[in-house]
Amino acid sequence: MNIFCPNRSSHFHITVRGLLLLFISIGMNFRASAQDTEDLILISAGTFTMGSDTRAADEKPMHKVYLNAYYIGKYEVTNADYYEFWEQQIKTTSPGQTPQHTPENFTHLSQIGDWPARAKQFPNHPVVGVSWHDANAYATWKGMRLPTEAEWEKAARGYTNRTWPWGNALEPYANTAAEDDGYENCLAPVGSFPKGKSYYGVMDMAGNVWEWTADWYSDVYYWHSSQAATKRPKQDPTGPTVGSWRVIRGGSWIDVIARCSTTFRFYLYPSLKTSFVGFRLAKTAEKISK
Repeated sequence: MNIFCPNRSSHFHITVRGLLLLFISIGMNFRASAQDTEDLILISAGTFTMGSDTRAADEKPMHKVYLNAYYIGKYEVTNADYYEFWEQQIKTTSPGQTPQHTPENFTHLSQIGDWPARAKQFPNHPVVGVSWHDANAYATWKGMRLPTEAEWEKAARGYTNRTWPWGNALEPYANTAAEDDGYENCLAPVGSFPKGKSYYGVMDMAGNVWEWTADWYSDVYYWHSSQAATKRPKQDPTGPTVGSWRVIRGGSWIDVIARCSTTFRFYLYPSLKTSFVGFRLAKTAEKISK
């Protein structure tokens, strides 16, 4: 048989097989898109109350903010998620060189470990050891962005003044420094505390890891923001135009529950990589023309 001249029957089988592979590939792409959608939660447009008059000085004053509709990650970005991005970087990095956005190693913390080994050992743990620049680069690679501080807080507290994402009662619904949450002195896989979800259903917005936001930090930004919104709510605030630190939110596995509230603000140099800071993604919702 001339293997270089297949008959009609073999050609038919090859064509059918090719079409089947094409359909399977399309189906897989559709499922991937559906999965991406499932991991994002739509936060509808509207006004919410930001800040607190009874807590830390940089949380004052409580003020109204209007946000257009946006999506936010249901979960924090995991080691497995970030590994895909890191693997792509290897392909464009010179041999023997370390990719630019490689997470920090934590050899002294066996419950976290070194990169990339921990991506395989703890694939569902939130990625840590990433700087603000790393987080921002990953978000850009995914076609998304980091949430603004206002977007983060609305997703955490909803329309009411919730002390924690789940409400105002002190409950063990987050991975903190407490010894009764089931994850003493270590990270927890994302989604481990379903009772701790926010009003919108966003997971792990208290504890586990602090989360990078897009904003620069200023301890008086709320005051200036509220002054500018005396007649109408401030719309889609993005924080100060310049700064030295980026805002992080949510508290972590090394923090007491009080630092994991929906309004507590903290900050970090954007170049730092720690064992207690990760991030989640956000995306602007497309406006539907009438």
